[in-house]
Amino acid sequence: MIQTTKGATQLSINGRAEDRTTYQQQTEPEHIVLAARTGVNADVLKDVLAAEAEVRVEEPTVETVEKAIAQEASLIVITEEVLIDQAMASQLGNHLSNQPTWSDIPIIILLSECKRFDDCLALLGQTTHHRSVLLLELPLRRMTFSTIVRTCLQNRRRQCTLRDTLAQLEESNQTLESFSYTAAHELRNPLGVAKTSFDLLARTTLEPKQQKFVEMGQRTTQKMDQLIGTLLDYSRVTANADSFTTVNMTSVVQETIDGLQVLIRENQADVTYGALPTVFGNHQLLVQLVSNLVKNAIVHNTSANPKVVISAQTAENFEAGLVNSGLVNSMDSERDSSTEQASSDGKAPPKEDRWFFFIADNGPGIAPEAQTQIFEMFNRAGKSRTDGNGIGLALCQRVARQHQTIIKVKSTLGSGSTFYFDLGSGNWVGSQ
Repeated sequence: MIQTTKGATQLSINGRAEDRTTYQQQTEPEHIVLAARTGVNADVLKDVLAAEAEVRVEEPTVETVEKAIAQEASLIVITEEVLIDQAMASQLGNHLSNQPTWSDIPIIILLSECKRFDDCLALLGQTTHHRSVLLLELPLRRMTFSTIVRTCLQNRRRQCTLRDTLAQLEESNQTLESFSYTAAHELRNPLGVAKTSFDLLARTTLEPKQQKFVEMGQRTTQKMDQLIGTLLDYSRVTANADSFTTVNMTSVVQETIDGLQVLIRENQADVTYGALPTVFGNHQLLVQLVSNLVKNAIVHNTSANPKVVISAQTAENFEAGLVNSGLVNSMDSERDSSTEQASSDGKAPPKEDRWFFFIADNGPGIAPEAQTQIFEMFNRAGKSRTDGNGIGLALCQRVARQHQTIIKVKSTLGSGSTFYFDLGSGNWVGSQ
């Protein structure tokens, strides 16, 4: 939070001071960009800053700040000449907002008698990265300025540590995903041999007890084969940004229904849907997501005539969408926190440009204590008697996360369940 005091606007930084020697082990050296006109004041500022890190003196322009951000500077110190007017302040704010999600470069703006204070307020209102912006009024005590600079550099070191940690986690996740795919794929070879052997034995003349053991082996290998296949599907649920485009959800749902026709007929199910929008996503992954949710709604339904209703509502009509989704009567409004986080880091569209999708059924419902567990791997809520391996909903959640959202459920025992998630509107593509 930025707190205004006499002579300065200070930034409150959480956490303890970090040992400087730790960060100096990083491969990239610290550097400070000083955007100021040459002269006595600039020389004094450079002298103070040079005691803390390498200093590069540049012209006080928005382009200088943009370049410093691209080069991941440790600290940017600018004089008020950069803020010629509110339009320039707005442009500078846009550049600050384009930083990577891990980055919030400390910015010190030096003001003379706060002449550009209104422009600074315009800057703070324009950018989402304002937590590390400090407004300091000249003149400043040398010791005070040095202390502020050191604090800013410590803040930046923590950010770089976070960046490195995130990179390590991403590399670790990729390694684990590669391992799981390879392991599952390699297990299929010996399993195939075992399955073939049981099938051949089943064709021979066996005693009743021997036949029973062979049939048990056939069932077990069949389940293992299905499990490995699902694990392979789970590990393949990845999509890069280039594979995302406008997707017609009506086409996705119709493709889902066409692919589940046998299951729908066997269970005498009724799957209906209303008007659906165009969204931003990966077509095949969304088909996989909707197919798994519809399939679950049918196979875990104890009704003689399973009903599944698919609908969509804008974010503004979220509460109405829950109530009008078809089969669940009363639900309290609840905004999805994961979407809020995704929107704030610039990777997902804002709430006002999102659609909520609802897949409701007239099944037995899900107990409250199980509603947060059903999306975990190998979890089968209520120990359903239907065939399954407990990976389907985990796979759905993985697809949802690829689309910067998560799936949630509202359910009451005996009154059905409604699974819901939100996606960015297809109109958002133009803002990428």
